[in-house]
Amino acid sequence: MKALCFGEVLWDVFGDDRKLGGAPLNVAGHITRLGGSAEIVSAVGDDDLGRSTLSYIDRIGVGRKYMKTVAAETGKAIVTLKDGIPSYRFTDPSAWDEIALTESEKEEIRNTHYDVFVFGSLAQRKKESHETLLWLLDNVDADNIFFDVNLRLDFYTKDIIEHGIEKADILKMNDEEVPVIAGLLGIGNDENAIAGIKDKYGLKMVLLTCGKQGTYLYTDKGVIHQDIRKVKVVDTVGAGDSLSSGFLYFLSKGEELVDVVRKASYLADYVVQNQGAIPEYDEYLRKELGLD
Repeated sequence: MKALCFGEVLWDVFGDDRKLGGAPLNVAGHITRLGGSAEIVSAVGDDDLGRSTLSYIDRIGVGRKYMKTVAAETGKAIVTLKDGIPSYRFTDPSAWDEIALTESEKEEIRNTHYDVFVFGSLAQRKKESHETLLWLLDNVDADNIFFDVNLRLDFYTKDIIEHGIEKADILKMNDEEVPVIAGLLGIGNDENAIAGIKDKYGLKMVLLTCGKQGTYLYTDKGVIHQDIRKVKVVDTVGAGDSLSSGFLYFLSKGEELVDVVRKASYLADYVVQNQGAIPEYDEYLRKELGLD
């Protein structure tokens, strides 16, 4: 598969430890680990973390020809874990607030076909990156547009959320985001909220993650549910991103939706057992996912 991923590239800082992440890069990284190809549209600073970022991106095989180096510092998310659940504080300004494309890059993107274009809400907190995304949403040629709302702090508005959903084919949320999004969109927050969002905006599918209650996929033909497996949780940073990657990768392979959701969930179960958002895959996981 071929993916284009837009948004924040940043370092998750856990005390004295640092791990490279950001939802779009996490998705791109897992797509490449699974066997696909992915390009990231983002920006880093002209600093040590920026140079480390570019080196790491090269090592994991994600394309970075649409990465910019800018004056602002490379982004950081200060992560605090409580019972394995992360909370975040983001540096501001950050390089990913200044994502831009040249005219030649825009022309190249216009003339490239992708299986999926991936974006979220966080990188839209400042004007320059937001306007770059608006251009991409109007011009990218992709079989599916995947919107992971990824609500963080107050870095979103009704217009940002609604426009993203209007442009998307597949929407991903977690259970805590549903009432917020339903409220923003004026859709009642009851058991029909997700179906209401899907139908109002003509979405192909809605992917919902519910922590210990597993994952749900809402389609025109009904709802698919996948339980999580009982594993030892180290941290949940990047788990949702790995699920997105697995879902998109196996969807692009034309697998049955029940198998797509199952394999995506297995990948997320693996990630929560490891520190960092893009851990190396072991042989057991690769066998479970049918990668070998």
